Amino acid sequence: MIKIPYGESDFGTLVEGGYFYQDRTMFIESLEKWPSKYPVFLRPRRFGKSLFVSTLQHYYGLEYKGEFEKLFGSLYIGQHPTPLANTYMVFRLEFSRIDTATHESTYQGFLKNVLESTRVFLSAYAQFFTPAQIQEVMGQPTPEGIVKTIFGLVQSNKIPHKIYLLIDEYDHFANELLSFDMPRFKNDVSKNGFVRKFYESLKTATGEGIVDRIFITGVSPVTLDSLTSGFNITSNITTNILFHGMMGFTHAEVEALLRKADIPAETIPGMMEDLTDWYDGYMFATKAQAPLFNPDMMLYFLQQYGIEGNYPEVMLDTNVVSDYRKIRNIFKIGGAESERLAVLERVVKEGHIDFPLTHLYNLEGDFTDSDFLSLLFYMGMLSFHQKLGVGWRCRVPNYVIKKLYFEYFTALQLAGTRYGTANRLILEAANALLMEANPEPLFRIMEHVLTEHHSNRDDIAYGEKHVQTLMIGLLCPYDSFFIHSEQETGRGYMDIFLERLPGVPLKYDVIMELKYVKKKDRAKAKGEAKAAKAQLAGYLETERFNRPDVRGFYAVFVGNELFDFGS
Repeated sequence: MIKIPYGESDFGTLVEGGYFYQDRTMFIESLEKWPSKYPVFLRPRRFGKSLFVSTLQHYYGLEYKGEFEKLFGSLYIGQHPTPLANTYMVFRLEFSRIDTATHESTYQGFLKNVLESTRVFLSAYAQFFTPAQIQEVMGQPTPEGIVKTIFGLVQSNKIPHKIYLLIDEYDHFANELLSFDMPRFKNDVSKNGFVRKFYESLKTATGEGIVDRIFITGVSPVTLDSLTSGFNITSNITTNILFHGMMGFTHAEVEALLRKADIPAETIPGMMEDLTDWYDGYMFATKAQAPLFNPDMMLYFLQQYGIEGNYPEVMLDTNVVSDYRKIRNIFKIGGAESERLAVLERVVKEGHIDFPLTHLYNLEGDFTDSDFLSLLFYMGMLSFHQKLGVGWRCRVPNYVIKKLYFEYFTALQLAGTRYGTANRLILEAANALLMEANPEPLFRIMEHVLTEHHSNRDDIAYGEKHVQTLMIGLLCPYDSFFIHSEQETGRGYMDIFLERLPGVPLKYDVIMELKYVKKKDRAKAKGEAKAAKAQLAGYLETERFNRPDVRGFYAVFVGNELFDFGS
């Protein structure tokens, strides 16, 4: 059984500890050959960025020269080393864990992170600096003062090595600012703020030949674009096909990983189908041949499977959930949350949306729908699907992200109703459906939500898709089953199919057919009920669903009223 490195992002620890490591060192060679020496690579949170940065640190750092064979001997780059291996003083910065509550806390957090990174840098290369010089650097009161002093000493001391600057999570704190305090974002990050001054110092050092290379990771280009005039030396390689697979797992790699994890061979095909639904689907380049799995989600699954010998009770890594639940903050950017909700509803109902990808943000102008959707793409909430004549078609990458969308959407639908906080009642209704084949409690909750939340005007705007979306949203918080929507059966497409996960003690898989009739069309309701029964009967006669542990139910809503339901 291989050691699963879930949560571990230090390359040296992985190699020395005998953990599984998916070789990505061939991209070190690709980066060296890239025309720009200052690339920026953006990927969603928990996608392997910090591990790759650590890999670069160990490969280029002078201090690791004696360990090269031990660290890289079995990897691609160890067998194809480049001339620049272990030739740099590596200065690694990262900007997470910053308290953005106030300007002062943000500034002090930024300063603290720079000081911590500087302390590590000076410790690694202490032979090039006197104690007095180290004290001088650490005594600087500003972030730009710290790096300027270091660069000045590198030059005056005639140190025979240049600096490779690694900046991890460059925009972590700035994205938080962007979502709740746009004026402060502009003052601190762009204009003449302390962040821009810091990056101007880095640019100056590249011009003087002190900093030879820079590699930057983050989530979105918004902060980078705000630094443009002060730091206009970077090359954004985020959507370049050459670097598409630099982070994430391919389908073949996941299959090989399952074999290495001693998963029984007969189990792997079915497991691959499930894992593809849950964790796959990320496409970041228009010419990419196949999507990628989120590596954090995959390692989480394997760690839990190794402990329990079965699928984990909670298929969503709670760390991923906590990150992605910040989706509401994105909706508030530009102060247009209500306008964004219509966009979200379209995404959750149709599964895809078309827009031109924003490569360069202009926060002095309006924050458009395309800007908003592009930000969802960079965060991994949408994924490239198809190149259009004008723009891109993007879709929800996988079931994890779909559940988070539905969770947010449904929370808004339940707000102001009796179920806004009484989610225990929804849980009891779901159990009645899946354990007792009793759909009425859940259909009644639907009726109550429609009555309490919707107005007569909603009856004009909403239709069958809205009812289906609301039902999925009510059920999506639970991990005991997989929710399929528009499942193909050979006899048409069923609205909702609830499929039990392996090892879960539920009695039934459930098919639901939901119909919605506007109040003015009440006379059509009986016909819709008859059609729903016929559709259910057809689905249950197919080979896949014709078994005693599958139950089928229909419901017809007339406006906010549950007109009819049954099996």
